[in-house]
Amino acid sequence: MRPLPPDSVRPTILCIDDAEIALRVRKLLLTIAGYEVVTAASGEEGLELFKRDAVDLVIADHFLTDKTGTEIACEMKTIKPHVPILIVSAAADTPEGIEFADGFLPKGESPEVLLATIARLLRR
Repeated sequence: MRPLPPDSVRPTILCIDDAEIALRVRKLLLTIAGYEVVTAASGEEGLELFKRDAVDLVIADHFLTDKTGTEIACEMKTIKPHVPILIVSAAADTPEGIEFADGFLPKGESPEVLLATIARLLRR
């Protein structure tokens, strides 16, 4: 894992997951990699933060208690269509509505794959 250079602008990533441990681990990994991280424990909380704050990328779990990741992606794309959205899921199949997101990763992918996917989405 290569952190961002110290003189670079630190992109802000909004992480949405209702599993507290997954959210904390993802935040720690991304912070160590040099990103600013904002977290939300529900889809609604994530949408409010997305509307209010400057965010460079969103990582959303697909299975949340109040919404799905693809529902969130659809709503977010109507607000700020330029912000990339990455859906992560424990589902075996690609979720319905994934066309609203810019990327999809199964939960459990290595940190290197997650960080490489984030870097690719931020370069677009």
